[in-house]
Amino acid sequence: MFNLKIALRQLRQQRAYSLINMLGLGISVGCCILIFLFVHAQLSVDTFHKNADRIGRIVTDLNMEGMRQISGVPYPMADAIRSEISMVEKAAMTDECGDVLIEIENQQGSNPLKYKELNGVAFTEPELFNILDFPLLSGDPADLQEPNKAFLTEKTAIKYFGNANVIGRSFKAFNEIEIQIVGVLRDMPANTDYGHNIFMSWATLKNRPEKNDLTSWGGIRGGTHCFALFAKGHTIHDLQAALSAVSKRHNHPERPDLFDYKAFSLPALHFDTRYGGAFEMRYIWALCLIAVFLLVTAAFNFINMATAQALTRVREVGIRKSMGGSKSQLFGQFMLETSLIMVAAGLIGMVTALVFLPYLNQWTKQNLEFKLLDPVLIGFLLGLGVVLTLLSGAYPGFVMARFKLVQSLKGIVDAGPTSAFSLRKTLVVGQFVISQLLIVGAIVVTLQLKYARDSDWGFRQASMVTIPVPEPGKADLLRQQLSEIPGIQGISLCNAAPATDKNNRTGMQFDHRPKEESWLVNYKTADVHYLETFGLTLVYGRNFTSNDSIHEFLVNETLVKKLNLAAPEEILGKELNIGGTKGQVVGVLRDFHHESFQTAIPPISIQQDAAHYNICALHLQPGNPEAALKAVERVWNGIFPADFYEQQFLDAQLAAFYETELLMMRLVGLFAAIAVFVGCLGLYGLAAFMINRKTKEIGIRKTLGATTSEILLIFGKEYFRLILIAFALATPLSYKAMEYWLRQYAYHIEPGVGVFGMALSAICLVVLMTVGIQSLRAATANPVNSLRNSQ
Repeated sequence: MFNLKIALRQLRQQRAYSLINMLGLGISVGCCILIFLFVHAQLSVDTFHKNADRIGRIVTDLNMEGMRQISGVPYPMADAIRSEISMVEKAAMTDECGDVLIEIENQQGSNPLKYKELNGVAFTEPELFNILDFPLLSGDPADLQEPNKAFLTEKTAIKYFGNANVIGRSFKAFNEIEIQIVGVLRDMPANTDYGHNIFMSWATLKNRPEKNDLTSWGGIRGGTHCFALFAKGHTIHDLQAALSAVSKRHNHPERPDLFDYKAFSLPALHFDTRYGGAFEMRYIWALCLIAVFLLVTAAFNFINMATAQALTRVREVGIRKSMGGSKSQLFGQFMLETSLIMVAAGLIGMVTALVFLPYLNQWTKQNLEFKLLDPVLIGFLLGLGVVLTLLSGAYPGFVMARFKLVQSLKGIVDAGPTSAFSLRKTLVVGQFVISQLLIVGAIVVTLQLKYARDSDWGFRQASMVTIPVPEPGKADLLRQQLSEIPGIQGISLCNAAPATDKNNRTGMQFDHRPKEESWLVNYKTADVHYLETFGLTLVYGRNFTSNDSIHEFLVNETLVKKLNLAAPEEILGKELNIGGTKGQVVGVLRDFHHESFQTAIPPISIQQDAAHYNICALHLQPGNPEAALKAVERVWNGIFPADFYEQQFLDAQLAAFYETELLMMRLVGLFAAIAVFVGCLGLYGLAAFMINRKTKEIGIRKTLGATTSEILLIFGKEYFRLILIAFALATPLSYKAMEYWLRQYAYHIEPGVGVFGMALSAICLVVLMTVGIQSLRAATANPVNSLRNSQ
């Protein structure tokens, strides 16, 4: 039987060896736990629904100069598939709303309580609750058949009214509609993309003035979703096939081939950013690969340390064999010691995960929890422990078990040392390769993020603030009063900033061309002060006139290029028909970024339309804007007392475009540093092995007059040879990975040899710091002691 007492004593005697292995493995395990929690949370999104394998969501491909993807569908989609696709048991529409003002009557009789629901409101058909599993605390989905009815989540009900017993109570939405509460839902699970706080009845949407026609197939909003529950025995592919006929029967009235409807499962859409997915699958694969890298690095480190340590246990093995110990017993004893180290490493890993989980939640804006009794997490930890134990302990145990009896008693190692040492070199090269891959990845992600932050977006970002305009009819009054506030350099009324996540796209007909163009134009509405306030550059023509009753357009350079005109000035004075509005082009703007750097600059037009000015943009004087912003709030509240005031800095809004890249920069940088640190422990193991093997050689060389620098060169040549081999292997791999990553961006950096030079320099510096002290100590040791103590 394997002796637990002997194993514990051995680990106590070799404290440094045990501690290094526990620390390296523990930190790696902790990182893997954090990655597992995040990846598992992403992979579990919307998988909790009872019929998750039979639920599809319909999206739209737009056949405009190639296919463009839209997350929404036309409003009558659910009615069509309910009546025309027999395999669909239930279908439901939702229409998401952002920035919804909610007013609650104040029981004290003073002004009503006001709340701003940014993304938590949706109009829905009652069938949604028979498709998705959002459990009710009270109420009946059938009650949502009537207009001006709503369900609230328990958390929202408590926020508004102080308790969840709110059926029959009411609130005002959109500053105009009185909504009665007819049901309360349990709080939405974190792992859903459709967890709204308020679900208003679809009939309420029909009564809104701007939604007076919900039967049209001619337009699509990205937030209008259609869910379908199909019958058992069918798949999402069957639903897709059935949608082909719907696409032919119900399409755009003017362009029959414009829309093509597609069906996806809910979990699949979560990872498809083309259709509004929250997280790209490539990030999941990248995190999983990083976890594997960390585990492999830690395992390599353990093997290096264990095989180096085996040299000090040669006589112990000989004695055990002389007393009848078999190879299997020796192997089992070492695996027991390895298992104990793994248990300790697992505890260190769990503590590490618990300590850093709040930071991960802060970075990812998630609410991940470490539940030790979670069966999935238990299975992951057990599987990880078994794999690590076998991966790390098998080879060192095999090496020790092969030591020959007589030679072991004499303290002589004859277990294929050349091949063993070659394997150790291979493992260290592997560590260098992994470290360089992660370092290059961290550098590239950081440089791309810096490029996006520091590049000229084509408009002013600093000191820009936007505030809402709830009633466009009072926009001029707001402008007039704001212009009297010191510290405001510019004011513009518009529907969106130059770069925004709100896309309004429509078809365009140019001059006398008989048909619309094969691409869509992004259109914005803005006043005559838009260019000056945002610092946009007019390259040809002029700005709008101050009379917004005259239809005039400003277009960007990309739109001119898409029209295949020889020069930008050729478009001046020509007529455009954009979304049914006809007018002349009076100016051409220098291109500016409209979305993130992943997306190419699209054709953009700007026109005046006071009825759609729902944003007021302010250019503040640099410095301390607090006094001006307080004055702005006072003016705004005086004009819109019944509405909810909020302000947003433009640079903060733009930061949302590269929020995922910022997260990946932090994670890749952190894990690269950890991999390098764990790799340092592997270098320590190899250095210990080499110094142990060369102690006598060092003593002889010093006796014969070798200098310290000459002895250091012996070790230095070996390590830097391994670094160069790793560099040669890692460079093409990291280049391909970098090329693939950057391919996702329409505008990206063009990194050269400097990136690889930085990675190589970082590895060389780590080697010098890790091995240098150890090598210097061996080189400066007394040669008498080296000869006396050598094997």
